[in-house]
Amino acid sequence: MRRTGGTTLASLLATLSEHAGIQHEPFNRERMFGHVSATFVQSGDLDRMRADMHDCLAKRPLIKHCYEIVSEPLNAMFLEVSTALGYRHIVLDRRRETDRILSLELAHLTGAWGGDAAQEIYPSIEAGEVTLEPIDTARALREMRLCDARRKAFADRMEAADVAPFVIYFEDVYSDPQEGRALIARLLAFLGIRPEDHKDYDKLVSDALLKRGQNSARILQAVPDVQAAVDLLEAEHAAQVPVLPAS
Repeated sequence: MRRTGGTTLASLLATLSEHAGIQHEPFNRERMFGHVSATFVQSGDLDRMRADMHDCLAKRPLIKHCYEIVSEPLNAMFLEVSTALGYRHIVLDRRRETDRILSLELAHLTGAWGGDAAQEIYPSIEAGEVTLEPIDTARALREMRLCDARRKAFADRMEAADVAPFVIYFEDVYSDPQEGRALIARLLAFLGIRPEDHKDYDKLVSDALLKRGQNSARILQAVPDVQAAVDLLEAEHAAQVPVLPAS
C-alpha cells in the first residue's frame, strides 16, 4: 500500500535484480500499462484483460503495485497472470495504520509525494511560511476503511490461489537499520538474489535504510488540530488487525 516505504524498497530490489525495472505502479490509469484497466472498463472483457496483462508481463519486469488504488478485477487478474508467469510476490504494509494514513493525508495537504518534493516543500512549512489546512478526516476515514477491506480481500485471494507471499512491514525494515538489513537479506534469499554478486551491496542497502524517505512525521505539528484527527483514526483502527503475518 502507499506510504509504506515501497518506492525505496522497490528501487533497491530493481538495482539488485536481474530483471528489468519499469515505471512504478504501471497499471495506474495514467501510466504505461494504464490501457489494460481502461480497455476493461469499456469492454468488461476478462479474457481481453488477461491477454493484455500477459503481454505487459511476458518479459517479467519488476512491478511495484499499490493494490488499494485500482479496481478489484484488475487486482485479481494481476495476481492470476503474474503467478502463472512465475513471479514471486512481496506484500509491504505498515503496522501503524494511523501513521500511514496521516502520511498519505500530509501528501495530499503539501503536494510532497516523494523525497525530492519533500526536500523542496517541507522547509517552508517548518519555517512557518506556509500554513497547512487541517486533516480531511472524512477522506482519511474512507481511506482507512477501504484499505481494511482491500487487505482482507487480498489475503483471501492469496489463500485461494495458494500463493505464499513474503510479507514485510514498514517498521521492521526502517525502524532499526541492523534489523532492517537482516530482513532485506532474508527477502533477497526468497527472491534468489545473491548479495555477494554486487560489490556495492552494503552501500546500496545502507543508502536505502538511512538516506531515503521523507520523514513526513516531522511536520505533523504544523497541521491544525492534528491530535483530534489522530484520536479519530486510532479509534477507527482499534478493531482492525493485520491479516497477513510477517515473513
